[in-house]
Amino acid sequence: MARTYLLSTALILICAAFCFADDDEQVYHERFEYDPATGEWTEVAPPIPGTEEGDLALARSLLARGRYDDARDAFEDWFETWPDSDRWAEALFYAAETEILAVEQKPKGGNIMKAYEWLEEVLQGWPGTDLADRALRKEMIIAELLLFKDRKQKIWGGMLWLSGKEEALQMLDRIIDQWANGTPIAEQALRLKADYHYINGEFEEAELSYARLVREFPRGRYHKIAMLRSGESALARFPGVEFDDADLLEAEVYLTDFQTRYPQDAADRSVPQILSNIRERRAEKEYRIASYYERTNKVDAAVYYYRYIEENWPATIWAVEAHNRLVALGAVPLEITEEELQAAGYSYEPYEAYEDEAAYSDAESEAAESVTLSEEEQGE
Repeated sequence: MARTYLLSTALILICAAFCFADDDEQVYHERFEYDPATGEWTEVAPPIPGTEEGDLALARSLLARGRYDDARDAFEDWFETWPDSDRWAEALFYAAETEILAVEQKPKGGNIMKAYEWLEEVLQGWPGTDLADRALRKEMIIAELLLFKDRKQKIWGGMLWLSGKEEALQMLDRIIDQWANGTPIAEQALRLKADYHYINGEFEEAELSYARLVREFPRGRYHKIAMLRSGESALARFPGVEFDDADLLEAEVYLTDFQTRYPQDAADRSVPQILSNIRERRAEKEYRIASYYERTNKVDAAVYYYRYIEENWPATIWAVEAHNRLVALGAVPLEITEEELQAAGYSYEPYEAYEDEAAYSDAESEAAESVTLSEEEQGE
């Protein structure tokens, strides 16, 4: 049935495209439409100029033929002539489509913001109808044209053409939160918004949008890519080991979840290597803190952090470095005897900062409270 309906619709549009003779726009050729119930083609009566239905059909025929300037004039005349028509929503929709197609064909060929106003009128005046659903999809096209195809909004009758990217993002927000919340159309709008931020390096906004996509559409068609890009966006936001590592933690959570759920895709996208790099960077950050404490003679805190690195990131190069510093500080047993060390010309003094386990726990707590260093301190 669906294929039959699509076929009949396509043939109607083809017939409509040739409903006028090229040299005489008032000559309307006969057309037919397919009736699925009877399986037969029936002739459609030609529109009668000067009538509500006839003038609208003639305007739509101009649209179907790609004569957008003529179609625009025809719709404008129709609005002026039939302001109380029951087919007002239909006219608004096709007038908006005229502007959208004109802009798709030529960057300054139409008024894309006027089209949006008409579509919003359809949504507000005829909610829940088939035309309203189609209007939402047309608004998505407008947002895509403004965000990704560098179309502009017409100002002062075309004296100025300005960017409409902020307006496009607002359009998507209205679709997501107001007109189609929780629906596949909202899911698509949210993906479009997230992609725009991601492509333009706006990773904080991208992460928020992708994370929302994961949260609100857990079984959606974009769940996989949204999980991956949530992690990539969080990682891209991390400014360096001198700063807070909250972004690294978020990236690790997102990418670990992605690897667990989609192991093959994770392997194809080098996610295991990315996670390894994240662990190295987190360990490096803690190592820098430990080194700072050691340089400022706060040995207890330094030992705490060196041990913390060994316990949490044992497979990193920073765990090896931390172990070496613990040995140098006398905080771990030597792997050779004291006599062998002295024979090699070195002295060894065991680390005796803590007389009992309770004192060591107190030192751990004190060091943990000092985890965040000021930039001035780190620069010393």
